[in-house]
Amino acid sequence: MFSLEGKVAVVTGAASGIGAAVVERFGKAGAHVVAADIGDGSALAEAVGGIFVRTDVSDEAQVKALMDTAAETYGHIDTCINNAGIFRESPILDTTVEMFEWIYRVNAVGVLLGMKHAVPHMRSGGVIINTASAASLIGMPGIVAYTASKHAVHGMTRVAALEFGPLGIRVNCVCPISVDTAMLAAQDNRNEEIAVSTTTSPLGRIIDPSEIAALYHFLAADDCTMISGTAISVDGASFAGYSQAMLDAVVSARQGA
Repeated sequence: MFSLEGKVAVVTGAASGIGAAVVERFGKAGAHVVAADIGDGSALAEAVGGIFVRTDVSDEAQVKALMDTAAETYGHIDTCINNAGIFRESPILDTTVEMFEWIYRVNAVGVLLGMKHAVPHMRSGGVIINTASAASLIGMPGIVAYTASKHAVHGMTRVAALEFGPLGIRVNCVCPISVDTAMLAAQDNRNEEIAVSTTTSPLGRIIDPSEIAALYHFLAADDCTMISGTAISVDGASFAGYSQAMLDAVVSARQGA
């Protein structure tokens, strides 16, 4: 049940955060993992018996080389997890074209390239999982470039599910709220984001990367063969409605005013 034994999984953004948690979980579940990152993920890959390929996902030649290496090493690709991403605050009035294009190229074009070059090496039963965000489902003030890029991931996931479905390949994206990663810790607005996430979620905490990896494991397994074209929100019920903590905060703010 939910076995990944012998599966070949390519994971981008694998050196830290969600990607590292996925590499660890998939390795323990018996998958052959090809870890890719612009940073060094060789030790992590080696620890799970996989291989590491240094890759800038915004560079098409490097992404093609990654997928070709995975297929040459293991014969094919079963699962492609397009997880690499970057974050920068970017209010519309302060966003330069250069910043927008940089974020979009990594977060959105990187996903496009991952799918484009993985699919030729995939067989019926293959799975693509794209890391999106809560920002792919709703608007987020102050992060226009990131929000636009993650909306693109959501849209491309739907198109890919339609195009690759006849090949027997399933495509989904995962849309988490704040995850306890190095990327979050490096954000200038990290305290504000954590406060918002813990207030809007009735569960009252942010997500651990291992919890996202568990969902990727579920989606990659052969037990879930009709889940495709879906954006799965991992939000601790933040999108279910108004949490009591959020209502209390709003009332308190109004009374203080």
